[in-house]
Amino acid sequence: MKQKGKLLTPELANFIKEFQEKIETALRLHLPVSEMPGTQRLNQALDYAVFPGGKRLRPIITLLAGRLVDANESTAMSIACAIEFLHTSSLIFDDLPGMDDADLRRNKKALHLVYGEGLAVLAAVALLNQSYALFGVAASGATDKRSISKLMTEATNCVGADGMIGGQVIDLESHATDMDEKTRSHRDAKTIALMRLMMTANALATGANDHDCAALAGFGERMGEAYQICDDLLDELAESAQTGKTPGQDARHLRPTAIAELGRDDAYRRAMSQLEIGKELLRSRFGVRMEVELLSEIGDFVTSGVEDLASLSESFAG
Repeated sequence: MKQKGKLLTPELANFIKEFQEKIETALRLHLPVSEMPGTQRLNQALDYAVFPGGKRLRPIITLLAGRLVDANESTAMSIACAIEFLHTSSLIFDDLPGMDDADLRRNKKALHLVYGEGLAVLAAVALLNQSYALFGVAASGATDKRSISKLMTEATNCVGADGMIGGQVIDLESHATDMDEKTRSHRDAKTIALMRLMMTANALATGANDHDCAALAGFGERMGEAYQICDDLLDELAESAQTGKTPGQDARHLRPTAIAELGRDDAYRRAMSQLEIGKELLRSRFGVRMEVELLSEIGDFVTSGVEDLASLSESFAG
């Protein structure tokens, strides 16, 4: 997210600085470029979609979660790249004319506007396919060979009909007037599922115990909900310069959102409440650790832009 908000703490800024270059190098190494003749524009589209990627908070979150379960750096980095490719794939699909029909992504033209819908779809599929390959490689070194099956099952569930795809279907088929808590919770699955996978992928790959996996999943789900609610609020209140993407998409498509169900004030309060519950789950399981504090700070950072907008908006004053 590129909206205004809290500044990064020195500790989080230093962690990002330490790993950002490593993440960029790994993403370049694993980018699924084609060596076949006639595929130059596909390779260009892949590069356009993935780079530049800002602070790379999703891979950073993945690396921090991996440290909590003692994943080695090679495993954690492969999974971090898989997560970034999976996320980028979802953005490409979301922006297509048949989906959100968006013009901007990361403060530049959406991929399909530059390379056409056909190449955009193929680039998204290539990134999604590469993410599965990286998950498999990451889990292959685990002592318990069931780790591969567990991770691949979780990854496919995250993407599948009860995860990101299902959530996107609800986005397309529902209308704001249909919104209730059940509908919203299923619609938000597209964000929550990915956040849960970010938090649990390393644990599943390394064969971590069920209690660790449950705490990581709980934080991911609650942070995912908080993030989605804040994204709904930003879509309504922020400008494209703050978010890096086309604003007002939910209203334009009459999409169901937390605002439609709860109103702005209660939606904002729910987001903050869910984030605090998630933080407590991590602290209760893993104690006072640098990784726990940094993950909590990332949660505060990605939701802070809404706090700034809330303080300026009359709708939050009443």
